[in-house]
Amino acid sequence: MAKGISRSVSAVMAVGLSTGFFTIAMTGQAFAAKTIRKAPEHVPGEIVVKFRDADPGVRTQSTVYGTLEHRLGANAVVSVRTFVTDTSMKTIRIANDQDMGAALATLAAEPSVQYAEPNYIYHTFDDGVPNDPDFNKLWSLQNTGQTDANGQVGTPGVDIGVVNLWKNGITGSDKVLVAVIDTGIDWTHPDLQANLYTNPGEAGALGTNGKDDDRNGFADDIHGWNFNAKSNHSQDDHAHGSHCSGTIGGVGNNGVGIAGINWKVSLLPVKFLDKDGGGNLQDAVDAVNYATLMKAQVMSNSWGGGGFSQALLDAINKAKAAGILFVAAAGNDGSNNDTTPTYPAAYQADNVIAVAASDNKDQIASFSNYGANSVHIAAPGVKIYSSVKGGKYDWFSGTSMACPHVSGVAALLLSQNPTWNYVQLKQRIIATADPVRGLRKKTVAKGRLNAFNAVNNIVPPSSEPDERLWQDQAFTLESDHPYPNSLDKTFPIHVDGAKYIRIVFEKVDMEAGYDKVLVQTPKGDLVEHISGTLTNYVTDYVEGDTVNLRITSDDSVNQYGFKVSKIQVIK
Repeated sequence: MAKGISRSVSAVMAVGLSTGFFTIAMTGQAFAAKTIRKAPEHVPGEIVVKFRDADPGVRTQSTVYGTLEHRLGANAVVSVRTFVTDTSMKTIRIANDQDMGAALATLAAEPSVQYAEPNYIYHTFDDGVPNDPDFNKLWSLQNTGQTDANGQVGTPGVDIGVVNLWKNGITGSDKVLVAVIDTGIDWTHPDLQANLYTNPGEAGALGTNGKDDDRNGFADDIHGWNFNAKSNHSQDDHAHGSHCSGTIGGVGNNGVGIAGINWKVSLLPVKFLDKDGGGNLQDAVDAVNYATLMKAQVMSNSWGGGGFSQALLDAINKAKAAGILFVAAAGNDGSNNDTTPTYPAAYQADNVIAVAASDNKDQIASFSNYGANSVHIAAPGVKIYSSVKGGKYDWFSGTSMACPHVSGVAALLLSQNPTWNYVQLKQRIIATADPVRGLRKKTVAKGRLNAFNAVNNIVPPSSEPDERLWQDQAFTLESDHPYPNSLDKTFPIHVDGAKYIRIVFEKVDMEAGYDKVLVQTPKGDLVEHISGTLTNYVTDYVEGDTVNLRITSDDSVNQYGFKVSKIQVIK
C-alpha cells in the first residue's frame, strides 16, 4: 500500500506527457581531490555506552542517567537496553537526536563510563547496483557504454553518478515530499506504489467518506488531486506523469523493473493534464497552489506552453515564499530561451531551475531548448526508460525526461539536508554540474547534472581559456541572404598560430529548430549548433588554428542566414 510521511500535511498534487514536453491548453569551493564522505550514519538518539564495571549496579547506572537528564532535561533518557553478550554495555536512547553531542560529552566525563559512541549504522560493501532487472536500460543512472533505444552507443561515465551514492547508503527518504505536477501517477504500479504519498488527514476510511476531514478544501484527497476532473482521482490516464515519477522515485532494489534516483521518497500526484496531455491555465495555477498548500519541497514540472502569465508567475512566487524549488523542463523546440522564452521554465523567479536535455554522449539533444542565461543545467533526456501507466515501462525522450532527473537529485539532497530550501538546492545543483564542452553556451551551469558531486559538494575545476587573453581580429563571412533550401555548406576559418578560435556573429537568422549553423572542429566534431535569431553572438571556442562553420537547411522556410563581423583568437 502507499505510505505517508510523518509530518502533518493538508493536501496533494498532480503530474505531465510521453513525447517529453507538455503545453498548457494545447499539448502539450574548490575541487575536492578525493571523495568527501558524508557523516557516519547512526540510529537517531541512540548511544552505545561501555561501563568500567563488568556488571554496573543500579546505583551506578542511575547516577549516569540522572546526570544526563540534569544536562539535557527531564525525561531525556527514553530507554536503556543491555547487550545480550556483555552486561557492561548498554544502548541508551535519548529523546532528541540534536542533543547527541552534549550527551556524548556528558558521558565521556563520567568516571564510571569507559567510552560512549553513537549507535552507528552499517551497510554491505556492494557495488551499489540494485537488483532491478531493467536497471541496465537506465543509461542516465549508470552509463557503461550500453546502446540506447535509438541504437546510439553511449560514452561510459556520461551519467549522473548516483550509483556511488547508493553504494554508501544514500537512497533517499520518504520524509521528502515531491509534487509531480503532470498527468497523474499510476497508484498501483509495482515500482511506484510504495512511494506514493498518502495524506495522513485523509488516510484509511477517511479517504472514502466524502468529507474534507483535514479541512484543506479538498475532500478525500488521499493521494493528491485531479484539477482537470475536479476530483481526488489523480490516477495517470496518459503515461507521462508515471514516467517522470519513476525517474524521481521508482522503488530500487525490489527485484522489479527499474530504480529511480530515490529508492525512498514521497511522490505527490497533482494532476492537471488530461489523457491527451492537455491542460489550461486555471488548472495549472490551482495545481501549483495546491502543491504549496501541501508543503511540497520540490515541484517537478515537465510541461509548458502559452505566453507569459502573471497568474502562473504569482503561483510560482507563492511557492518561492514557502521555500519550494520549482523544477521546469526547458522545452522541445530546439530554440534559445534567452531570446524566445518558453514558460514556465523562463519565468524570472529565483526558485525556478530550468532543465535542458542531453544524450548518452553528453551532447545536447537536437530537440532541446537551451539558453546561456535562462536554462540552468542539462540532464539526461534522450531515450529514458521508466515506469508508465498500467504497471508497464517505456522509453520516452524530451526535456520532460530531463526535468525529473533534477527533481530527483534535489530530493536526494533533501534526504541528507532536510532543512534546505530552494536557495541551497539550486545553488548546489548548478555549482556541482559536470563541465561539458557542448553545453558551455547552452546552460548557466555549462554542464550536466551530477548527483554524486551535488551530495558531496564537489565543484569541478574550470578548464576554460582566460577571457583576458582573447584578441579581436577582423574577419567577414556571410551566407547567402536568404539562404537556399536543402543547403549543406562548410566554411573553413584558419588562423596561423592560433591556440583557440571563436566566432562573433553580427547576425544570425535561421528557421528555429530546423535550419542551423554548426561550429565544428576540422575533424567534424560538433562544438555548438546555432539556430533561431541572434545578434552579436559569440560562439564557443575551438582548440587549434582552424574552425569550420557549416550551414544546413531543410526544404522549407528560408530566412536571412548569418553574417560574421569578426573572430577572436588566443595565440
